[in-house]
Amino acid sequence: MDDRALFLRVLGRFAGDYRDLAARLHAALDAGDAVLAHRIAHTLKGAAGMIEANRLRQLALEVELALKAGGAAPLALIAALDQELARVLAEVDTLLASPETQTLAPMPAPASSPAARADLARLRDMLDLGDGRAPDLATQLRPRLLASMGSEKVAAFDAALRRFDFENALALLEQAGRRQGLAD
Repeated sequence: MDDRALFLRVLGRFAGDYRDLAARLHAALDAGDAVLAHRIAHTLKGAAGMIEANRLRQLALEVELALKAGGAAPLALIAALDQELARVLAEVDTLLASPETQTLAPMPAPASSPAARADLARLRDMLDLGDGRAPDLATQLRPRLLASMGSEKVAAFDAALRRFDFENALALLEQAGRRQGLAD
């Protein structure tokens, strides 16, 4: 729809929502839960189509159809889906963290600004208290987190949040803050 800022927000949401999808799909398959595995593949198919990740969409469709037919999806097909999802997520992370993207989309203030420090301090406080709203704030601050932590650390941070391991998430955030001189 020619709205780059909206597309970047959709990409950020995709990265947050589907980063652990391969693990969820494998868990469903390992548990013999074909219904859940089918639902996961179906959801990924739609999300991949929305961000125009056509190869990922096609692989998700093939997994979905194999599961719908009542059989097991071939291991090679699952491996190809895992690999393509990892590639797409890496590309999305790179795009979201690139300086060019940050100038094209309305992004939050630099991590060193007083407003950014206040937001990050609020996130640290929420994590320290175990506040269940911390993941929502982290989603809003994702571009800042990517800029200050890098995509690999943000992936670990996101995984900790999904497990409600706020202690580990807080440690990662504080580690990034110390590296950038932003820790209080």
